[in-house]
Amino acid sequence: MRRLRGAWRGMAVADHEVTIVLQDGEAVRIGIDTADVESLFDAYRLRAEIEPTPGVLGVPHESFSAGGNDIVLFTGVSWSEPHGAMSGEGIKEGSTMHFSGHPMQLSETAEVVCITTDAVVIAAPDGTGVLVRSGLRPGSLEVERDPEKVRGFLVERGYGG
Repeated sequence: MRRLRGAWRGMAVADHEVTIVLQDGEAVRIGIDTADVESLFDAYRLRAEIEPTPGVLGVPHESFSAGGNDIVLFTGVSWSEPHGAMSGEGIKEGSTMHFSGHPMQLSETAEVVCITTDAVVIAAPDGTGVLVRSGLRPGSLEVERDPEKVRGFLVERGYGG
């Protein structure tokens, strides 16, 4: 992810990954890794890898082309909780419920917890930002460029005001 501080040539967004092509011709590919947590549930985290010769240049991003970009990684959390005796709702007694969110959402009754890196915000020197995060659907990735939505995410996660 540190390479994203450098100058960008372009960015290409696909269903399950984002490829950011750097001015030097290499690219950073961001995707999702899945971890099986104690055979109870899957947790999802961001992964990034360098691709030496990408086949795509992507859409140019003027704001990121000079380099000097800032990167902030965000911690996510997945956890399980006992469901209790709510069998009247169609869930068996003794079953377990699974949740994902950010650390401020973690409940005190969580039984199994997995901490992950679930989002990254890259900010250009002019304040333009791109948010890349694990999506609501398992294994999915979301990319957000709308300044208000990026700002809302930062505030929700306690970063800035």
